[in-house]
Amino acid sequence: MNTLLLPLSNFNGSELDNHLEYIRKTRNNSKHYMTRFCGEINSEMQKSWYSNISKKIHPYIFIVGEHGVVFYPVGYGTINIEGDSAMVTGVISQSERGKGFGRKLFSALIEESKKMAQKVSLEVLETNTTGIRLYESLGFIETNRDHDVITMELKK
Repeated sequence: MNTLLLPLSNFNGSELDNHLEYIRKTRNNSKHYMTRFCGEINSEMQKSWYSNISKKIHPYIFIVGEHGVVFYPVGYGTINIEGDSAMVTGVISQSERGKGFGRKLFSALIEESKKMAQKVSLEVLETNTTGIRLYESLGFIETNRDHDVITMELKK
């Protein structure tokens, strides 16, 4: 199985609409892991977000290819650039968790981030122990804790 991290800017028309709807549904199904806005997002909110997105935010769709012909999304990620720092976020669909896609997604987000910034960081809820273990294995260390949100920075 091959994985691809593709910028949403590569898509338009119905293909873009399908990816945005996938991201919305996946995000809503994972909202209990969100460190910022945890509410439900409807289709109009999602479209408005994308059409008004800052040039500092780079959204991606994470796609799996099987047998070179079947391609389907398994997650998404964003890279938010602030000065010399990149804040990464990512979500894998509930049905695709536990298959190693989280590691592949965040590895790809890290690689892309390093092209745009000196530092790479992320936020995670302290209750997301699976995520914390993954991020630590990728070289992230805790740099701040604010209530239940942990900020981690890549040290590798």
